Order: sequence, then C-alpha cells, then structure tokens
Amino acid sequence: MAKKVVVVGGGSGGLVTARMVQTEARRLGKDIDVTLISASEKHYMPPLFSEVALGTASPEETWAPIKGAEQAYGFKVVIDPVKTFDLKGQKVVTEGGKTFEYDFLTIALGTAYGWSDYKGLDKYGVHNYTEEGAVEMQKALYEFKGKKIVFLVPELPFRCGIYPGEMAMNIRAYYETRGMMPEITVLFPQEAMRAGLGEGLAEFFGRRFMRNHIRYEPGFEELIEVTENKVITKKGEYEYDLLIKSPPSRLPKVLADNGLAHPGDKRWSVVTGPLFQHPEYKNVYLVGEHAMPPVGLMTAGVPIHNAAVIAASSILNDALGGYLIPSYAPTLCVGHSYESGFAGNCEFWWIPEEGKWGHACYTVATGPIVRMMKDSFYRGWLDALR
Repeated sequence: MAKKVVVVGGGSGGLVTARMVQTEARRLGKDIDVTLISASEKHYMPPLFSEVALGTASPEETWAPIKGAEQAYGFKVVIDPVKTFDLKGQKVVTEGGKTFEYDFLTIALGTAYGWSDYKGLDKYGVHNYTEEGAVEMQKALYEFKGKKIVFLVPELPFRCGIYPGEMAMNIRAYYETRGMMPEITVLFPQEAMRAGLGEGLAEFFGRRFMRNHIRYEPGFEELIEVTENKVITKKGEYEYDLLIKSPPSRLPKVLADNGLAHPGDKRWSVVTGPLFQHPEYKNVYLVGEHAMPPVGLMTAGVPIHNAAVIAASSILNDALGGYLIPSYAPTLCVGHSYESGFAGNCEFWWIPEEGKWGHACYTVATGPIVRMMKDSFYRGWLDALR
C-alpha cells in the first residue's frame, strides 16, 4: 500500500515539500500518496508585496491558485483549514470535518502577527506584510507630504532579515525621483543588523545607509508604545510623519491550540534539528517560519525552502527504503538596494552540542542585474502554478 504523506500549509514550505516528494517518487517509479491542505486558495509570494507598496506590481501579481499544483505537480490539494493534529493517532482533522490519515506529516504554517502585543502598534503605521497592508502602504507613500519616515522593528527575530534595510533604500529612491528628500530612520532593537545576516551583509547595509542618507538607530532595547506621531522606546523617543512597521512574529493559533508551542519560547513551534522533526514523533516534520528560530535559522523564504528539501528527502528515505538526505544548503539572499540590487550568501553547519545551525554570511554581488534576478525568480515561481 502506498505511503500517505500529508502536508499542511500552502506557502513555500508546504509547496516545496509536497512537490519534491511527489515528483521524486514519480521519477523513481514509486507510489506515494501526497495531499497538501491549505487554509487559503491563494499561494502568495510575499516579497512581491514590496512591489505593490511601491506601485510596480498589482495585488493580482503576488499570488497564484494553490490548486494549480495539482496539474503542475500531481499531488492532491484540499482547501480547508486544519482544526486538530492527532500526532499519536497519525490523523489531521480539518474545520470542514474531513479526516486525513498519514504515515508522514509536514507542517508549514508560516507565522501569525502579534500587532496588539505592543501598545499602539496595531493602531498606527503601515506595512507591506500582507496583500491588504501593501495596498494601504502604496496609498500612504503616494500621499505622503511630511518630513520624517521611521521604520520600526519591534523585536527580534523578525520576518525577512533584510527588511527594513532593503525597503528603506527603495523608499529613498522612490522619493528622490519625485524631488523629495524626507528624513528616513531605521529603528532596530539590537546594536547591529548582523543578527541574522552576518558581518559582511551588516557592513554592506551600513555603507548603503551612509551613502543614501538613511539614519540607523540600533539598540533601543525595548519598545514601550507607539502613538499617533511618536515611537517611544526604553532608549528614547522618535517622532514620525509616517511609520512603517515590521510585525512581531507569533505562533499560529492552530499550533498553539494543539500543544505544538516550543517550551522555551511560545512564539515558535516545537522542533529539533538537523532534520526538522518533532522531538517525539519522528514522522512529523515542521518547516514553516514557526520552526526556524529554535534551530538557529532566519524566518525567511530561502531557509524554509532548504528545510523543506531536508524534510522531503527524509520522508523519501523512510518511505522508499533509502534516499539521499542532503545537509542544509548554502543560502543565497537576493535583495533590492536603492536603484540596484545585492546578493549575499550564507553557509551553514550543524552544531550538535547547541542543537542549532551555525552560519557565516558575505556579500557576493551588487548591481541592477541582481534586482532583475530577484523579480524574475518570484514571478516565475508563481507562473508555474498558473
């Protein structure tokens, strides 16, 4: 009887896992039953939300129907939010009342946003972390007539390590072409942006900030409150005419409700490395953003992609009686840099005594062609599902 693989989550982690298990099994002439369960019919490419905010992409360009994966890759897609994980009984139950039994389970449910966890953060400011938020931010940027723009990162780790540095430089270019020169300030909780990027990329951002007249204010230690025109921190107060904010990451409710919170930090899910497994149920893999920080990784798309490849390879190894499980791959991070772009590479190694991945990052290349690479990759990814 064919092994049953259930993948929960219609984002990049879920899609990569389901796609690899299904296509590799088919290529090897093996029978595996793969089902992907998604709460949404839309498979988003979140980095394109920045393009929506800047006016260079429409909201429709940021997503493709996840159902398109059935025809493109051959696995079944079910649109129905998951309600219950029965890990002992190896079952998943959806809100629509459907039950899915599995031999292997992968959970990739991204992250929730804790906007209300800081006073005023849910009420003031704009962001481009959702489709709706990006549309609102586009309007705010276009209508802005003030002098002070503040980018706020409330806490670490935060979603996508190159934001807000990347977006701050884009905003500088956005207004320069319109003959405007607002004061741009980046507020960061720690002393250096290298927290998730490494020394090389932190130095790169430092040089670009200086060249593009972006004020960098690190080490505010703790966010106290956000008011209509001011960010109040433990270190000091910062006035703004426009606030652009990053969301605090929180564990998706369905994971918290089913006992999958990490005992050391409830913002994340329980997980162990180097194979991204549940500590007790080894046939359960967790590869969403919620599973990255506990094993020393950033909450961003490329780390999740690599984790999904390891999970899929592990499933193939157990289901087929042998398959090569790769180590965590070097990660190429590509971003916008003012009118140009940059590419940074990070190398990883597993540290058993710490239970985490160590890493070292460095800048690889800069130039307009790098920006084109980034945009082309994201749009091509979505086109495969259309």
